[in-house]
Amino acid sequence: MTDGGHLRIALVTQGFATGGGVPTIARWLHGELAARGHRVVIYDLATSRRDPASRRLTAPKSWFRRSLNEPLGDSPVDRHWGANAVELEPMRYRPRRELTSALDQFDVIQVVAGAPALARAVVDSKSPVALQAATMVRWERESRLAAMPLPQRLWRQVMTVLSTRAETRALRSVDAVLVWNQAMMEAVRPHAKGLVELAAPGVDVRRFTPSPDGWQHNGYLLCVCRLAEPRKGLRRLIKAYAHMVDVDPSVPDLVLAGRGQLSTSDSSLIVQLGLSHRVRIQSDVPPERLPALYRGASVFVQASHEEGFGMSALEAMSCGVPVVATDTDGTRMSIRSGETGWLVAQGPDEDGVVQALATRTLQTLSADGAAMSERARRHVLDYFSSERSISTFIAVYGHITSDAWLGTDVKT
Repeated sequence: MTDGGHLRIALVTQGFATGGGVPTIARWLHGELAARGHRVVIYDLATSRRDPASRRLTAPKSWFRRSLNEPLGDSPVDRHWGANAVELEPMRYRPRRELTSALDQFDVIQVVAGAPALARAVVDSKSPVALQAATMVRWERESRLAAMPLPQRLWRQVMTVLSTRAETRALRSVDAVLVWNQAMMEAVRPHAKGLVELAAPGVDVRRFTPSPDGWQHNGYLLCVCRLAEPRKGLRRLIKAYAHMVDVDPSVPDLVLAGRGQLSTSDSSLIVQLGLSHRVRIQSDVPPERLPALYRGASVFVQASHEEGFGMSALEAMSCGVPVVATDTDGTRMSIRSGETGWLVAQGPDEDGVVQALATRTLQTLSADGAAMSERARRHVLDYFSSERSISTFIAVYGHITSDAWLGTDVKT
């Protein structure tokens, strides 16, 4: 522990400097902990078969690499760690002796991951481990696998089975699991040996603020997500927008923003539906531009097949933007349907989902938007502000380190 009683925390994640929901949470957690005087070191682990710090099966020269630790130049990451045989996904979750030794110096290891398997890489350390995971690996990949060609799909299915085994071993080894929704809590509890706590990430409500001019009735419709990710449901969002245009040609433009590039099939669909002049794509939007992007929107629309939490929806709400979203484990936690926006039921009838998204969005524009804007902002202030959310994390650290001064109001 550092002077003054602050913790030394290793923040272990993947893709810290990139976009996406999990890196956004990791950056938020890093900033909030550091602001409270804790010493936080970012350990970023390999996520790609082309990882430059790894020993790769397809690159024999890399087999003789002395260390899997490599600095990343101007990156905000403190330490980047490769893996052995990195092309095989489960190998990215295996402990590395050098990494374990480095982690032993910390009071707490905080893992922030898309799925629990990543924590397997750190559980050999002597330090207590808290894991925050967005979803289970098989849930996350269901829609992705369906969209893959057969050979690739078979390979990914094998990797998913092996990663699920690593996921179970990780849950049995960590000291605390922090989950974002009730479905994850129910999935984790049968396997977890330690504390399981519902701990939603927070929003910096001083940064994500409403427009000084109030709700933007004529602002664009907005979706922020990983643009090439099938799980985000952009195909049905584009179809829903086409339906809106048919019903009301004066409906605002649609902006699809976020990390990466729109898939070829979704781009083709936009052209096929005659929407090229009405759908705007903004790729790789830097984090500093997000608040202004949200403030210019009238409605945030999310059509995901599955969401562990949905941080972008909360950021939009903090900016006073109503949200129309498909009903997922994550959006169910953050959106009050009929008050801060609308939840659209999912089911086998995809055309029904598309039409419901369009109907609720048009309803928000024509009747509900102004009141929902105010309630959305208030909801985030009351339940999802950084100050409120970070207290749960610090209380968990107190529990697993036996430091009572950190706070103990957590469920056991």
